[in-house]
Amino acid sequence: MGSTVRSQSVQRQERALERGRAPSEVQRMVDHVKKYYNDFLTRGKEALASQLFDDDVVHKDLVWDPAHPTVGVHGMQHYLHDLRTAFPDFTIEIDQIATCDMNSLMVQYSGTATGLGEYHSHKPSHHVSAFSGINLVRFNHDRSKIVEIQVYRSAFAEDRLELGERELHGEGGFRELRLRRLV
Repeated sequence: MGSTVRSQSVQRQERALERGRAPSEVQRMVDHVKKYYNDFLTRGKEALASQLFDDDVVHKDLVWDPAHPTVGVHGMQHYLHDLRTAFPDFTIEIDQIATCDMNSLMVQYSGTATGLGEYHSHKPSHHVSAFSGINLVRFNHDRSKIVEIQVYRSAFAEDRLELGERELHGEGGFRELRLRRLV
């Protein structure tokens, strides 16, 4: 799956924009999602958080840490900081975007990240992880901000290491530690 694979609806929306039509609500959501993946996550533009996210946004990694969602704009800023500290070369590419209801998009993506910083209390692994996933991104009623992100992704090498350690020690994940730090 590469960047050349895109949903037909997204391609139609882009062609309409090229012809000078005003962007549709769907196109605005697509542009918003692209800004989240390309600018916020890949380029690390933390200042975009208040523009992208509703004050009560909930980010849930439903595969690797479902019990500890990231909540709020400040939570998303901390999430990005932790992510970019652990993986300074974190890169994510959107492979496909599809609508699933009037206020939600499904985003299929792939990316790479090298463990060059501390991740979940682990020393840098210097391991390059290739990952992929699908996220459900929900918007508020006027589709101007993201209210929820449900993440279904493959594991980084560090995730597999932490999972084994949590089972061994019966401890929570890094988000539990971060929430304590924020309080």
